[in-house]
Amino acid sequence: MSFIEIKDVHKSFYQKEILKGINLSLHKGEVIVILGPSGSGKTTFLRCLNTLEKADSGQITIDNVTKDFTNNDRRNTRDLILKTAMVFQGHALFNNMSVLQNVIEGLVRVKKKDNAVATEIGKAMLARVGLSDRANYYPAQLSGGQQQRVGIARAMAMQPELLLFDEPTSALDPELVGEVLSAMKELAKEGHTMIVVTHEMQFAYEVADRVLYMEGGVVVEEGTPQAIFNAPQDERTQKFLARLSGKSFDDTELVNI
Repeated sequence: MSFIEIKDVHKSFYQKEILKGINLSLHKGEVIVILGPSGSGKTTFLRCLNTLEKADSGQITIDNVTKDFTNNDRRNTRDLILKTAMVFQGHALFNNMSVLQNVIEGLVRVKKKDNAVATEIGKAMLARVGLSDRANYYPAQLSGGQQQRVGIARAMAMQPELLLFDEPTSALDPELVGEVLSAMKELAKEGHTMIVVTHEMQFAYEVADRVLYMEGGVVVEEGTPQAIFNAPQDERTQKFLARLSGKSFDDTELVNI
């Protein structure tokens, strides 16, 4: 059985169906990249998995915890929250807290860790993303790339079973993108299970085990990065990738992009 099973997730806003039955299985340590145009439901899907949005129906199982989205059981919801962590597009840091305080806030408030224990974990996570010397800074004193790395450290501090990334580089200046992608690549090398929404095609090609293309609230196509980028089968996938043909890639096998 897969480590994570996501079954038939539906979500509507104001009678408009955004997710039309998403199914996905992941093995432990697998990296999934989701591509798709704006409005395809990618962010809504991640937010439903992390219970930031309440899905209308479907379920998710992570390890031994199952959350049925039609059930309002608070215990299962909390157990699911403890098994997931999300890195947001816009950093979502608390501006009135130091970098270290941002990282340990969830540990203290959600996981009820002792402050001293949480602090040690927080310092270790900041070291992993190369920000040990910024622990006492405030978000406004950091670059966008550094802020996003704090977001990654905060997510990792929760020791989640599933890491969710919602276009983590889209709000960054181009020269800052590399440092965030580098941190994410290290997480993948360490064997973390990840679902990443991104338009960074080179990252997807190098790091993903599977790539999904979403459009109109459904998964249109999925496969290995080589299959999706070199020989997409669905016309909608082909058109989307064609629109990104201006991207440059080092790998000459990416003949269709």
